Amino acid sequence: MITRPNITPAYLPYAQPYEHEQTPPSPRPVIQYIDSELPKVVSKAMKALVESRAPIFARGTSLVRPVIIQQPQNSTLDGVAILVSFNKIALVEMLTEIIEWQRWDGRINDFKKIACPTVVAETILSRAGDWPFPQIKTVASAPTLRPDGTVISAKGFDTETGILFVSDRKWPPIPIEPTFGDAKASFNILRDLISTFPFVSEADHAATMSMLLTAIVRPALTSAPMFGVTAPTPGTGKSKLVDIAAILATGQPASVLSAPREEAEMQKQIGAMLMQGESFLTIDNIEHPLRSEFLCQVLTQSNVTVRVLGESRAMKLPTGATFCATGNSLRFAGDLTRRVVLICLDACTERPENRVFDNDVVKVALERRVELVNAGLTVLRAFVTQRAKKVKPPLGSFEEWSNLVRSAVTWLGGIDPLSSSDTVRDLDPERERTSAALQALPTDRTWTTSEISKIISRDTERHADFREHEVLSEALAEMLDRNGHLNTIRFGHFLKKHAGRIIDGRRISNRGKNRANVALWTIEKINSNITQ
Repeated sequence: MITRPNITPAYLPYAQPYEHEQTPPSPRPVIQYIDSELPKVVSKAMKALVESRAPIFARGTSLVRPVIIQQPQNSTLDGVAILVSFNKIALVEMLTEIIEWQRWDGRINDFKKIACPTVVAETILSRAGDWPFPQIKTVASAPTLRPDGTVISAKGFDTETGILFVSDRKWPPIPIEPTFGDAKASFNILRDLISTFPFVSEADHAATMSMLLTAIVRPALTSAPMFGVTAPTPGTGKSKLVDIAAILATGQPASVLSAPREEAEMQKQIGAMLMQGESFLTIDNIEHPLRSEFLCQVLTQSNVTVRVLGESRAMKLPTGATFCATGNSLRFAGDLTRRVVLICLDACTERPENRVFDNDVVKVALERRVELVNAGLTVLRAFVTQRAKKVKPPLGSFEEWSNLVRSAVTWLGGIDPLSSSDTVRDLDPERERTSAALQALPTDRTWTTSEISKIISRDTERHADFREHEVLSEALAEMLDRNGHLNTIRFGHFLKKHAGRIIDGRRISNRGKNRANVALWTIEKINSNITQ
Protein backbone atom coordinates (compact mmCIF):
# COMPACT_ATOMS: atom_id res chain seq x y z
CA MET A 1 0.00 0.00 0.00
CA ILE A 2 1.27 3.47 -0.88
CA THR A 3 0.22 6.47 1.19
CA ARG A 4 1.20 10.05 1.77
CA PRO A 5 3.29 10.32 4.94
CA ASN A 6 1.71 11.79 8.04
CA ILE A 7 4.21 14.58 8.70
CA THR A 8 3.75 16.68 11.79
CA PRO A 9 4.97 20.29 12.11
CA ALA A 10 8.67 20.67 12.85
CA TYR A 11 10.70 23.47 11.35
CA LEU A 12 8.13 25.38 9.35
CA PRO A 13 7.09 25.59 6.58
CA TYR A 14 5.86 22.50 4.71
CA ALA A 15 5.04 20.27 7.58
CA GLN A 16 1.42 19.13 7.33
CA PRO A 17 0.47 17.36 4.08
CA TYR A 18 -2.99 17.32 2.64
CA GLU A 19 -4.59 13.85 2.72
CA HIS A 20 -7.04 12.71 0.02
CA GLU A 21 -9.57 11.46 2.54
CA GLN A 22 -9.55 14.65 4.61
CA THR A 23 -11.86 17.60 4.03
CA PRO A 24 -9.83 20.53 2.67
CA PRO A 25 -9.37 23.46 5.06
CA SER A 26 -12.35 25.76 4.96
CA PRO A 27 -12.54 28.14 3.30
CA ARG A 28 -10.16 27.15 0.52
CA PRO A 29 -8.38 29.98 -1.26
CA VAL A 30 -10.23 31.08 -4.39
CA ILE A 31 -8.43 31.85 -7.64
CA GLN A 32 -10.37 33.18 -10.61
CA TYR A 33 -8.72 31.98 -13.77
CA ILE A 34 -8.34 34.50 -16.59
CA ASP A 35 -6.31 33.50 -19.66
CA SER A 36 -4.66 36.89 -20.10
CA GLU A 37 -3.46 36.92 -16.49
CA LEU A 38 -1.71 33.54 -16.52
CA PRO A 39 1.59 34.72 -14.90
CA LYS A 40 -0.31 36.35 -12.03
CA VAL A 41 -2.57 33.31 -11.63
CA VAL A 42 0.41 30.94 -11.48
CA SER A 43 2.11 33.07 -8.80
CA LYS A 44 -1.09 33.07 -6.74
CA ALA A 45 -1.36 29.28 -7.08
CA MET A 46 2.18 28.69 -5.83
CA LYS A 47 1.59 31.08 -2.93
CA ALA A 48 -1.54 29.13 -2.00
CA LEU A 49 0.44 25.87 -2.02
CA VAL A 50 3.03 27.42 0.29
CA GLU A 51 0.42 28.77 2.72
CA SER A 52 -1.47 25.46 2.81
CA ARG A 53 1.75 23.59 3.66
CA ALA A 54 1.17 21.20 0.81
CA PRO A 55 3.65 18.29 0.56
CA ILE A 56 5.52 19.72 -2.39
CA PHE A 57 9.27 20.31 -2.49
CA ALA A 58 11.91 21.32 -4.98
CA ARG A 59 14.72 18.84 -5.52
CA GLY A 60 17.28 20.29 -7.85
CA THR A 61 15.29 21.22 -10.94
CA SER A 62 12.36 18.90 -10.23
CA LEU A 63 9.24 19.12 -8.06
CA VAL A 64 8.71 16.11 -5.76
CA ARG A 65 6.37 14.83 -3.06
CA PRO A 66 7.12 12.31 -0.29
CA VAL A 67 5.41 8.94 -0.45
CA ILE A 68 5.59 6.03 2.02
CA ILE A 69 5.37 2.48 0.70
CA GLN A 70 3.76 0.67 3.61
CA GLN A 71 4.75 -2.88 4.56
CA PRO A 72 2.27 -5.69 5.44
CA GLN A 73 0.94 -5.47 8.98
CA ASN A 74 2.85 -8.59 10.10
CA SER A 75 6.15 -7.29 8.70
CA THR A 76 8.96 -6.13 10.97
CA LEU A 77 10.21 -3.77 8.27
CA ASP A 78 9.52 -0.05 8.38
CA GLY A 79 7.68 1.69 5.58
CA VAL A 80 9.91 2.99 2.80
CA ALA A 81 9.84 6.75 2.28
CA ILE A 82 10.69 7.84 -1.26
CA LEU A 83 10.39 11.01 -3.31
CA VAL A 84 8.15 10.93 -6.38
CA SER A 85 8.48 13.55 -9.10
CA PHE A 86 5.38 15.56 -9.97
CA ASN A 87 4.02 15.22 -13.46
CA LYS A 88 1.40 17.49 -14.94
CA ILE A 89 -1.61 15.37 -13.92
CA ALA A 90 -0.48 14.92 -10.30
CA LEU A 91 0.10 18.66 -9.93
CA VAL A 92 -3.32 19.46 -11.44
CA GLU A 93 -4.89 17.11 -8.88
CA MET A 94 -3.13 18.77 -5.93
CA LEU A 95 -3.96 22.28 -7.16
CA THR A 96 -7.61 21.28 -7.60
CA GLU A 97 -7.77 19.81 -4.09
CA ILE A 98 -6.19 22.74 -2.31
CA ILE A 99 -7.53 25.67 -4.31
CA GLU A 100 -11.08 26.53 -5.44
CA TRP A 101 -10.79 27.48 -9.09
CA GLN A 102 -13.33 29.63 -10.87
CA ARG A 103 -13.83 30.76 -14.47
CA TRP A 104 -16.25 33.35 -15.85
CA ASP A 105 -19.27 31.75 -17.56
CA GLY A 106 -21.15 34.15 -19.80
CA ARG A 107 -24.18 31.86 -19.96
CA ILE A 108 -24.89 32.29 -16.26
CA ASN A 109 -23.25 35.72 -16.10
CA ASP A 110 -21.16 34.63 -13.12
CA PHE A 111 -18.06 32.64 -12.12
CA LYS A 112 -18.39 28.83 -11.90
CA LYS A 113 -16.16 26.23 -10.23
CA ILE A 114 -13.72 24.35 -12.43
CA ALA A 115 -10.78 22.01 -12.09
CA CYS A 116 -7.36 23.61 -12.14
CA PRO A 117 -6.52 24.45 -15.76
CA THR A 118 -3.75 22.23 -17.10
CA VAL A 119 -1.77 25.22 -18.31
CA VAL A 120 -1.31 26.37 -14.70
CA ALA A 121 0.40 23.11 -13.72
CA GLU A 122 2.47 23.16 -16.92
CA THR A 123 3.63 26.71 -16.20
CA ILE A 124 4.56 25.88 -12.59
CA LEU A 125 6.62 22.90 -13.76
CA SER A 126 8.34 25.05 -16.37
CA ARG A 127 9.48 27.58 -13.74
CA ALA A 128 12.36 25.35 -12.65
CA GLY A 129 14.69 27.29 -10.37
CA ASP A 130 12.07 29.96 -9.70
CA TRP A 131 9.89 28.16 -7.18
CA PRO A 132 8.96 29.33 -3.67
CA PHE A 133 9.08 25.71 -2.45
CA PRO A 134 11.99 24.61 -0.25
CA GLN A 135 14.81 22.44 -1.55
CA ILE A 136 14.69 18.97 -0.03
CA LYS A 137 17.94 17.06 0.29
CA THR A 138 16.72 13.65 1.41
CA VAL A 139 14.14 11.73 3.43
CA ALA A 140 15.31 10.24 6.74
CA SER A 141 13.39 7.56 8.61
CA ALA A 142 15.34 7.98 11.85
CA PRO A 143 16.75 10.90 13.86
CA THR A 144 20.07 12.21 12.58
CA LEU A 145 22.57 14.99 13.19
CA ARG A 146 22.86 18.43 11.69
CA PRO A 147 26.30 19.56 10.55
CA ASP A 148 26.70 21.49 13.83
CA GLY A 149 26.19 18.31 15.86
CA THR A 150 22.67 19.02 17.09
CA VAL A 151 20.06 16.27 16.68
CA ILE A 152 17.12 16.35 14.28
CA SER A 153 14.58 14.60 16.50
CA ALA A 154 11.27 16.29 15.58
CA LYS A 155 9.42 14.68 12.70
CA GLY A 156 8.82 16.92 9.74
CA PHE A 157 10.86 19.10 7.43
CA ASP A 158 14.01 20.67 8.81
CA THR A 159 14.59 23.90 6.89
CA GLU A 160 18.17 24.22 8.12
CA THR A 161 19.35 21.01 6.47
CA GLY A 162 16.66 20.21 3.89
CA ILE A 163 16.06 16.83 5.58
CA LEU A 164 12.52 15.47 5.86
CA PHE A 165 12.22 13.18 8.88
CA VAL A 166 9.35 10.70 8.45
CA SER A 167 8.77 7.74 10.78
CA ASP A 168 5.96 5.80 12.44
CA ARG A 169 8.25 4.76 15.30
CA LYS A 170 8.59 6.53 18.64
CA TRP A 171 12.12 7.78 19.18
CA PRO A 172 13.37 8.54 22.72
CA PRO A 173 15.44 11.70 23.15
CA ILE A 174 19.21 11.69 22.73
CA PRO A 175 21.22 12.98 25.73
CA ILE A 176 22.13 16.63 25.16
CA GLU A 177 25.62 16.26 26.60
CA PRO A 178 26.50 12.55 26.84
CA THR A 179 29.66 11.67 28.74
CA PHE A 180 32.60 9.58 27.57
CA GLY A 181 31.12 6.71 29.58
CA ASP A 182 27.79 7.09 27.77
CA ALA A 183 29.61 7.08 24.45
CA LYS A 184 31.68 4.00 25.33
CA ALA A 185 28.60 2.07 26.45
CA SER A 186 26.75 2.98 23.27
CA PHE A 187 29.80 2.11 21.16
CA ASN A 188 29.89 -1.34 22.76
CA ILE A 189 26.20 -1.90 21.96
CA LEU A 190 27.03 -1.53 18.27
CA ARG A 191 30.18 -3.63 18.61
CA ASP A 192 28.18 -6.46 20.20
CA LEU A 193 25.73 -6.37 17.29
CA ILE A 194 28.45 -7.27 14.78
CA SER A 195 30.56 -9.48 17.06
CA THR A 196 29.76 -12.73 15.20
CA PHE A 197 31.17 -11.57 11.85
CA PRO A 198 34.59 -13.03 10.95
CA PHE A 199 36.63 -9.85 10.62
CA VAL A 200 40.19 -10.38 9.44
CA SER A 201 41.58 -7.70 11.79
CA GLU A 202 40.57 -5.01 14.25
CA ALA A 203 40.92 -2.50 11.41
CA ASP A 204 38.03 -4.22 9.63
CA HIS A 205 35.99 -4.05 12.83
CA ALA A 206 36.68 -0.30 13.06
CA ALA A 207 35.77 0.17 9.40
CA THR A 208 32.44 -1.57 10.00
CA MET A 209 31.71 0.68 12.98
CA SER A 210 32.34 3.67 10.74
CA MET A 211 29.91 2.22 8.18
CA LEU A 212 27.16 1.89 10.80
CA LEU A 213 27.67 5.44 12.07
CA THR A 214 27.87 6.82 8.54
CA ALA A 215 24.53 5.23 7.64
CA ILE A 216 22.90 7.00 10.60
CA VAL A 217 24.24 10.51 9.89
CA ARG A 218 24.82 10.42 6.12
CA PRO A 219 21.95 12.88 5.39
CA ALA A 220 23.84 15.62 7.25
CA LEU A 221 27.24 14.99 5.61
CA THR A 222 28.35 16.73 2.44
CA SER A 223 30.11 13.57 1.26
CA ALA A 224 31.12 10.13 2.52
CA PRO A 225 33.30 7.33 1.15
CA MET A 226 32.00 4.05 -0.20
CA PHE A 227 32.26 0.97 2.01
CA GLY A 228 33.56 -2.15 0.29
CA VAL A 229 32.91 -5.51 1.96
CA THR A 230 35.00 -8.39 0.63
CA ALA A 231 35.67 -12.03 1.44
CA PRO A 232 37.53 -14.88 -0.28
CA THR A 233 34.51 -17.21 -0.21
CA PRO A 234 30.76 -16.79 -0.88
CA GLY A 235 28.46 -17.07 2.13
CA THR A 236 30.78 -15.28 4.56
CA GLY A 237 28.19 -12.63 5.51
CA LYS A 238 29.00 -9.65 3.27
CA SER A 239 25.39 -8.85 2.37
CA LYS A 240 24.20 -9.37 5.95
CA LEU A 241 26.74 -6.88 7.23
CA VAL A 242 25.63 -4.27 4.70
CA ASP A 243 21.97 -4.97 5.46
CA ILE A 244 22.54 -4.15 9.14
CA ALA A 245 23.83 -0.70 8.22
CA ALA A 246 20.92 -0.21 5.81
CA ILE A 247 18.40 -1.19 8.49
CA LEU A 248 19.79 1.42 10.87
CA ALA A 249 19.47 4.04 8.15
CA THR A 250 16.16 3.08 6.56
CA GLY A 251 14.47 0.26 8.50
CA GLN A 252 14.92 -1.93 5.41
CA PRO A 253 17.62 -4.18 3.95
CA ALA A 254 19.79 -2.43 1.39
CA SER A 255 18.52 -1.54 -2.06
CA VAL A 256 20.69 -3.60 -4.40
CA LEU A 257 22.13 -2.67 -7.79
CA SER A 258 24.06 -4.81 -10.25
CA ALA A 259 27.58 -3.83 -11.29
CA PRO A 260 27.56 -3.07 -15.02
CA ARG A 261 30.84 -2.59 -16.81
CA GLU A 262 29.43 0.20 -18.98
CA GLU A 263 29.68 3.67 -17.46
CA ALA A 264 26.41 4.79 -19.08
CA GLU A 265 24.49 1.95 -17.45
CA MET A 266 26.06 2.76 -14.08
CA GLN A 267 24.84 6.37 -14.44
CA LYS A 268 21.32 5.22 -15.28
CA GLN A 269 21.04 2.90 -12.30
CA ILE A 270 22.48 5.25 -9.71
CA GLY A 271 20.72 8.30 -11.18
CA ALA A 272 17.33 6.59 -11.02
CA MET A 273 17.83 5.70 -7.35
CA LEU A 274 18.98 9.20 -6.45
CA MET A 275 15.93 10.70 -8.15
CA GLN A 276 13.59 8.87 -5.79
CA GLY A 277 15.62 9.83 -2.73
CA GLU A 278 17.16 6.45 -1.85
CA SER A 279 19.43 6.92 1.15
CA PHE A 280 21.31 3.59 1.11
CA LEU A 281 22.54 1.76 -1.99
CA THR A 282 24.60 -1.40 -2.47
CA ILE A 283 26.35 -2.57 -5.63
CA ASP A 284 26.22 -6.29 -5.00
CA ASN A 285 28.27 -9.36 -6.05
CA ILE A 286 30.85 -7.46 -8.08
CA GLU A 287 32.93 -9.86 -10.18
CA HIS A 288 35.29 -7.40 -11.86
CA PRO A 289 37.43 -4.48 -10.64
CA LEU A 290 34.95 -1.69 -9.95
CA ARG A 291 35.70 1.64 -11.56
CA SER A 292 33.36 4.49 -12.47
CA GLU A 293 33.99 8.18 -13.00
CA PHE A 294 30.35 8.92 -12.25
CA LEU A 295 30.48 7.00 -8.96
CA CYS A 296 33.59 8.98 -8.03
CA GLN A 297 31.60 12.19 -8.56
CA VAL A 298 28.63 10.91 -6.54
CA LEU A 299 30.87 10.04 -3.59
CA THR A 300 32.75 13.34 -3.42
CA GLN A 301 30.27 15.96 -4.71
CA SER A 302 27.25 17.26 -2.81
CA ASN A 303 25.26 17.41 -6.07
CA VAL A 304 25.48 15.64 -9.42
CA THR A 305 23.72 16.09 -12.74
CA VAL A 306 21.82 13.06 -14.05
CA ARG A 307 19.81 12.59 -17.19
CA VAL A 308 16.12 11.80 -16.77
CA LEU A 309 15.38 8.45 -18.40
CA GLY A 310 13.22 8.79 -21.49
CA GLU A 311 13.53 12.56 -21.56
CA SER A 312 15.93 15.03 -23.14
CA ARG A 313 16.63 16.90 -19.92
CA ALA A 314 18.96 16.60 -16.97
CA MET A 315 18.45 17.11 -13.24
CA LYS A 316 20.83 18.34 -10.58
CA LEU A 317 20.37 16.14 -7.51
CA PRO A 318 21.76 15.90 -3.96
CA THR A 319 23.95 12.86 -3.32
CA GLY A 320 23.14 12.23 0.34
CA ALA A 321 23.17 8.42 0.19
CA THR A 322 25.42 5.81 1.76
CA PHE A 323 27.08 3.62 -0.89
CA CYS A 324 28.38 0.10 -0.33
CA ALA A 325 29.90 -2.56 -2.56
CA THR A 326 30.20 -6.29 -1.97
CA GLY A 327 32.07 -9.04 -3.79
CA ASN A 328 34.38 -12.00 -3.43
CA SER A 329 38.00 -10.83 -3.65
CA LEU A 330 36.61 -7.35 -4.29
CA ARG A 331 38.86 -4.89 -6.09
CA PHE A 332 38.57 -1.23 -7.01
CA ALA A 333 40.33 0.56 -9.86
CA GLY A 334 41.49 4.04 -10.72
CA ASP A 335 40.38 7.09 -8.73
CA LEU A 336 37.78 5.04 -6.86
CA THR A 337 40.50 3.46 -4.69
CA ARG A 338 40.95 6.56 -2.55
CA ARG A 339 37.21 6.83 -2.03
CA VAL A 340 36.72 3.41 -0.43
CA VAL A 341 36.81 2.11 3.14
CA LEU A 342 37.58 -1.62 2.91
CA ILE A 343 36.10 -4.27 5.23
CA CYS A 344 37.60 -7.77 4.97
CA LEU A 345 35.82 -10.91 6.20
CA ASP A 346 37.22 -14.45 6.26
CA ALA A 347 35.48 -17.38 7.94
CA CYS A 348 38.50 -19.64 7.29
CA THR A 349 36.25 -22.48 6.20
CA GLU A 350 35.38 -24.02 2.85
CA ARG A 351 31.60 -23.73 3.35
CA PRO A 352 30.99 -20.63 5.51
CA GLU A 353 27.27 -20.68 4.69
CA ASN A 354 26.90 -23.81 6.86
CA ARG A 355 27.90 -22.04 10.05
CA VAL A 356 25.25 -21.96 12.80
CA PHE A 357 24.56 -18.88 14.96
CA ASP A 358 22.43 -18.38 18.03
CA ASN A 359 20.67 -15.31 16.57
CA ASP A 360 19.75 -13.89 13.19
CA VAL A 361 21.71 -10.63 13.36
CA VAL A 362 19.57 -8.94 10.68
CA LYS A 363 16.41 -9.76 12.61
CA VAL A 364 18.02 -8.43 15.79
CA ALA A 365 18.89 -5.20 14.02
CA LEU A 366 15.27 -4.78 12.90
CA GLU A 367 13.88 -5.47 16.36
CA ARG A 368 16.37 -3.21 18.14
CA ARG A 369 16.62 -0.49 15.49
CA VAL A 370 15.55 2.37 17.78
CA GLU A 371 18.07 1.37 20.46
CA LEU A 372 20.87 0.93 17.94
CA VAL A 373 20.29 4.21 16.14
CA ASN A 374 20.15 6.06 19.44
CA ALA A 375 23.39 4.38 20.47
CA GLY A 376 25.08 5.62 17.29
CA LEU A 377 23.76 9.14 17.76
CA THR A 378 24.92 9.12 21.39
CA VAL A 379 28.44 8.20 20.25
CA LEU A 380 28.59 11.03 17.72
CA ARG A 381 26.87 13.56 19.97
CA ALA A 382 29.35 12.77 22.75
CA PHE A 383 32.27 13.19 20.36
CA VAL A 384 30.99 16.68 19.48
CA THR A 385 30.12 17.85 22.99
CA GLN A 386 33.30 16.41 24.54
CA ARG A 387 35.36 18.22 21.88
CA ALA A 388 37.31 15.04 21.32
CA LYS A 389 40.50 14.99 19.27
CA LYS A 390 40.11 14.67 15.51
CA VAL A 391 42.28 12.45 13.34
CA LYS A 392 44.85 14.44 11.37
CA PRO A 393 45.18 14.91 8.54
CA PRO A 394 41.52 14.42 7.54
CA LEU A 395 40.75 12.32 4.49
CA GLY A 396 40.81 14.53 1.41
CA SER A 397 37.37 15.15 -0.19
CA PHE A 398 35.72 13.67 2.94
CA GLU A 399 36.82 16.14 5.60
CA GLU A 400 33.43 16.32 7.37
CA TRP A 401 33.14 12.55 7.51
CA SER A 402 36.72 12.20 8.70
CA ASN A 403 36.33 14.85 11.41
CA LEU A 404 33.17 13.26 12.77
CA VAL A 405 32.68 9.56 12.00
CA ARG A 406 36.26 8.43 11.45
CA SER A 407 37.52 10.44 14.41
CA ALA A 408 34.73 9.21 16.73
CA VAL A 409 35.56 5.56 15.95
CA THR A 410 39.26 6.19 16.54
CA TRP A 411 38.45 8.07 19.76
CA LEU A 412 36.54 5.13 21.24
CA GLY A 413 38.08 2.13 19.51
CA GLY A 414 41.69 3.17 19.07
CA ILE A 415 41.87 1.87 15.48
CA ASP A 416 41.64 4.10 12.40
CA PRO A 417 38.89 2.87 10.02
CA LEU A 418 41.21 3.76 7.13
CA SER A 419 43.95 1.38 8.23
CA SER A 420 43.21 -0.83 5.20
CA SER A 421 43.50 1.99 2.66
CA ASP A 422 46.90 0.71 1.47
CA THR A 423 45.32 -2.67 0.74
CA VAL A 424 42.72 -1.02 -1.52
CA ARG A 425 45.44 0.70 -3.53
CA ASP A 426 47.63 -2.40 -3.71
CA LEU A 427 44.72 -4.42 -5.16
CA ASP A 428 44.04 -1.83 -7.86
CA PRO A 429 44.72 -3.61 -11.19
CA GLU A 430 45.36 -0.28 -12.89
CA ARG A 431 48.02 0.53 -10.32
CA GLU A 432 49.53 -2.93 -10.77
CA ARG A 433 49.80 -2.41 -14.53
CA THR A 434 51.26 1.06 -14.12
CA SER A 435 53.77 -0.14 -11.53
CA ALA A 436 54.88 -2.96 -13.82
CA ALA A 437 55.39 -0.50 -16.68
CA LEU A 438 57.41 1.89 -14.51
CA GLN A 439 59.63 -0.97 -13.35
CA ALA A 440 60.25 -2.17 -16.92
CA LEU A 441 60.81 1.14 -18.77
CA PRO A 442 64.37 2.58 -18.98
CA THR A 443 65.47 4.77 -16.08
CA ASP A 444 69.00 5.74 -17.17
CA ARG A 445 68.13 7.88 -20.20
CA THR A 446 65.39 9.72 -22.07
CA TRP A 447 63.41 8.03 -24.82
CA THR A 448 60.46 8.53 -27.17
CA THR A 449 57.44 6.28 -27.64
CA SER A 450 58.81 5.25 -31.06
CA GLU A 451 62.09 4.11 -29.53
CA ILE A 452 60.25 1.90 -27.04
CA SER A 453 58.14 0.56 -29.92
CA LYS A 454 61.28 -0.38 -31.89
CA ILE A 455 62.79 -2.15 -28.85
CA ILE A 456 59.66 -4.30 -28.46
CA SER A 457 59.33 -5.00 -32.21
CA ARG A 458 62.96 -6.11 -32.56
CA ASP A 459 62.62 -8.31 -29.51
CA THR A 460 59.40 -9.89 -30.85
CA GLU A 461 61.17 -10.88 -34.07
CA ARG A 462 63.81 -12.85 -32.16
CA HIS A 463 63.54 -16.45 -31.13
CA ALA A 464 61.97 -16.82 -27.68
CA ASP A 465 65.28 -18.08 -26.24
CA PHE A 466 67.09 -14.88 -27.23
CA ARG A 467 64.57 -12.19 -26.22
CA GLU A 468 65.90 -9.54 -23.83
CA HIS A 469 62.81 -7.39 -23.17
CA GLU A 470 60.01 -9.85 -22.38
CA VAL A 471 59.35 -8.06 -19.08
CA LEU A 472 58.79 -4.78 -20.95
CA SER A 473 56.50 -6.47 -23.48
CA GLU A 474 54.44 -8.06 -20.71
CA ALA A 475 54.17 -4.77 -18.81
CA LEU A 476 52.83 -3.01 -21.92
CA ALA A 477 50.81 -6.00 -23.16
CA GLU A 478 47.49 -4.10 -23.21
CA MET A 479 49.01 -1.62 -25.67
CA LEU A 480 50.30 -4.23 -28.12
CA ASP A 481 48.48 -5.23 -31.30
CA ARG A 482 47.97 -8.80 -32.50
CA ASN A 483 51.43 -8.88 -34.06
CA GLY A 484 53.11 -7.80 -30.84
CA HIS A 485 53.82 -4.24 -31.99
CA LEU A 486 53.34 -1.30 -29.60
CA ASN A 487 50.51 1.12 -30.33
CA THR A 488 52.44 4.35 -29.81
CA ILE A 489 49.29 6.50 -29.62
CA ARG A 490 47.87 4.47 -26.73
CA PHE A 491 51.30 4.37 -25.11
CA GLY A 492 51.57 8.17 -25.39
CA HIS A 493 48.15 8.60 -23.74
CA PHE A 494 49.26 6.25 -20.95
CA LEU A 495 52.40 8.31 -20.31
CA LYS A 496 50.47 11.60 -20.25
CA LYS A 497 47.80 10.21 -17.93
CA HIS A 498 50.26 8.90 -15.34
CA ALA A 499 53.00 11.53 -15.66
CA GLY A 500 54.12 12.76 -12.23
CA ARG A 501 52.34 10.02 -10.26
CA ILE A 502 54.67 8.24 -7.82
CA ILE A 503 54.22 4.46 -7.62
CA ASP A 504 56.62 2.19 -5.75
CA GLY A 505 59.32 4.86 -5.72
CA ARG A 506 59.17 5.70 -9.44
CA ARG A 507 57.38 8.19 -11.64
CA ILE A 508 57.02 9.07 -15.31
CA SER A 509 58.66 12.38 -16.17
CA ASN A 510 58.37 14.45 -19.33
CA ARG A 511 61.71 15.94 -20.39
CA GLY A 512 60.53 18.25 -23.15
CA LYS A 513 60.97 17.51 -26.85
CA ASN A 514 63.82 16.51 -29.14
CA ARG A 515 64.89 18.26 -32.34
CA ALA A 516 62.11 16.53 -34.26
CA ASN A 517 59.56 18.03 -31.84
CA VAL A 518 58.80 14.58 -30.37
CA ALA A 519 58.14 14.22 -26.63
CA LEU A 520 60.98 12.84 -24.52
CA TRP A 521 60.24 10.68 -21.48
CA THR A 522 62.12 8.97 -18.69
CA ILE A 523 61.46 7.12 -15.44
CA GLU A 524 62.70 8.87 -12.30
CA LYS A 525 63.58 7.05 -9.11
CA ILE A 526 62.10 8.85 -6.09
CA ASN A 527 63.11 8.59 -2.45
CA SER A 528 61.22 5.61 -1.00
CA ASN A 529 59.83 7.62 1.93
CA ILE A 530 57.78 9.78 -0.42
CA THR A 531 54.22 8.52 -0.61
CA GLN A 532 51.53 9.07 -3.19
